[in-house]
Amino acid sequence: MEKKTRALNILFSVLLFGGLWGILEATLGTLLHVKSLGMYACSTTIMVPIAFMLMGACYKRSGSFLSSIYMGILAASIKAIVCGIFHLSFNPVYYILLESAVMAATLFAIRPKEVLSFKGLGAFIIANTAYLAISTLLRVDVVNSYRSVVIANFEDYVFKFNMVAILYTFAFGAILYGVKVLAVKYNWKLDAIKKIVFSPITATTVASLMVVLTFVIR
Repeated sequence: MEKKTRALNILFSVLLFGGLWGILEATLGTLLHVKSLGMYACSTTIMVPIAFMLMGACYKRSGSFLSSIYMGILAASIKAIVCGIFHLSFNPVYYILLESAVMAATLFAIRPKEVLSFKGLGAFIIANTAYLAISTLLRVDVVNSYRSVVIANFEDYVFKFNMVAILYTFAFGAILYGVKVLAVKYNWKLDAIKKIVFSPITATTVASLMVVLTFVIR
């Protein structure tokens, strides 16, 4: 019974946070690709950090670093079906899987007890830096490209874009931490809110909405 309860907890956590990831990719992610404002408002500095934060939250809720992998598989599978049906590029699928794999490895190594903590921020910084470094190498043909091109890409993504993403994450985390402190101080009904947010019905609804939006907004 305990194994079944743990498995269901992981399942509904993945559906909830993976669904949120997919919804934001379909809406905010699409908007950022259409109207990018450089490194201060693009998918690399906004959507990637959001994905890592959602994976961290899923890890905290489920207690399993593998939940990041499952989230990636869920989001990537729906995206792959859409790409196959509408003959779109499969590049987003590969990057989603890479994000989930990098975060899973980082969570396995660091195992932060709280998402909103210095250890949680450290996990994000490591995962984000590793992801940007690997994805940069995948985008650049190192063998046939000039060395200066490779260096320029690393300077842009691994340093500049990464720093902006870290600053955004730190600021957003500080805001969430402040809200958490206020909630405890003024005795907000957190248990009732959590019961609704983390219910199987909510998780299933969010995941279903993610599938619909991914097909509609492509």
